[in-house]
Formats: sequence, structure tokens, C-alpha cells
Amino acid sequence: MSESLPIASDLGARARLLDAAADIFGTYNLEGATTRQLAERAGVNQAAIPYYFGGKEGLYVATIEHFFSVHAPKIGSVVGAIESRLTVKNIDRGEALDLLKTLLGTMLEVLLRQQTNRSFGRIIIREQMQPTKAFDLIYERVIRHVHQTISALLAILLDRKPDDRSVIFRAQMLVGQILVFLAGRETIRRRLNLTAYTDEEFAEIKAALHEQLDLLQPVGLASPFAKASDFAKASSDKSEDKSEARSTKRGGRK
Repeated sequence: MSESLPIASDLGARARLLDAAADIFGTYNLEGATTRQLAERAGVNQAAIPYYFGGKEGLYVATIEHFFSVHAPKIGSVVGAIESRLTVKNIDRGEALDLLKTLLGTMLEVLLRQQTNRSFGRIIIREQMQPTKAFDLIYERVIRHVHQTISALLAILLDRKPDDRSVIFRAQMLVGQILVFLAGRETIRRRLNLTAYTDEEFAEIKAALHEQLDLLQPVGLASPFAKASDFAKASSDKSEDKSEARSTKRGGRK
């Protein structure tokens, strides 16, 4: 007797499991999520999970691959276009800045616009803190290419090599400016009484990001990342100048 499908009449069971899994895994992570939660959210029999995916871990990996196939191409196309531009021509600082704005703006849009995307963003953050075997997939399919492209553009602004430690650190800081709106979502919700990011909030976030990037270009990224000692010295010099000016002024009154 041949084995029958666990839900023979439901051809959309696999798709519904993938949709449900993004939110469940994003909320509870791989270890915390249960097959019962996943099946109930999708409205399917629990037997569908091992049937279609081999188990919970298989569904987790399939959820990540599904996101890549549906949503990541938007980021990938921008990264690919920038990589091609970097290969065929020399890019000046102005163009590098424009391309950086485009790439980071696209990342914002993909990760913040829809609930499924935000759920996947939480999966990425959890994988950074507690990597599973799936992190290799996430890193090789998306993170490495995005990070290297950001570093290449920053290197032009810094006049340094893309693999310079200082460039890589700064690339990570820029990525963090996007992920913080996922990791710190509850803080911004309470401060602004938000239930979700509307088009207006999204536009404000994007504009603020562009303002931060505009500060980088004219000085080759020096001022935003200047050493604290440089600021202390500058403040000390200003204080000395003011003190000297006051002394001169008092001397002139005698």
C-alpha cells in the first residue's frame, strides 16, 4: 500500500507553511519554535512538516531559501549593478556616495516594508547572535556580497583598500544603522506611539540615513569617526584661544 499525502487535498500546504514559518521562526527562533505552532499557524496537519521538509530544521532552511528567492533578488540586482560598475569604470566619491545611498535605501525597503521581511530580518539578527548551520547559507547568499559591496564603496570615499580593517568596521556600522530599526523596534514604537512603519515614517528614516551618509563624503569619512583625542584636543585649543582672548581684552582695559 503506497504512502498517501498527509493532506492530499491541500496543494497550498507547503506554501502556507513557508509563510507561517517566517513569523514563527522570527519570533521564537529555531529552537523555541514547535512543530505544533508552525502547523497551527499554517492551518495544516503536523505531518506535513516532515513530509514536505524532512522536519523543523528543514523547514527553517527552506524558509530562508524562500525569502531569498522572492525578496533578496531586489537587493541582489542592486549589488550586481554596483559590482559591474566598479569593474568597468573608475568611480569618484560623488558617484560612490550615490550608489551607497541606493544600496542602503534598498535594504531598508526590503527589510522594513512588509511583515514577512521584518520577520526574516529578525531571523538574520538571531543568526548573528546564535548562528545555526543555516548561517552559512545566509552569509554566502546575501551578507557577504552586500558587505563587500558596501566596503568597496566606502573604500573609494576613504581612499583606502576595500579589505582594510577600518573600512570593514565602518561597513558594519552602516549595516547596523538599518538593522537597529528591527532590533530596536519596540523602543521606537513606544517613543513615537507607532504600530507599524508607515510610508511617512519610512521616508523619514530613509532621509535621515541619507543625511548621515552626506556627512561622510566631503571629509573622506574622517569627521564621523575621528578619535576622541582629536575632539578633546580641538576643545582644548578652543578653550585656550578663548582664555587668551579674555586676557588680552582685560589687559587692554588697564
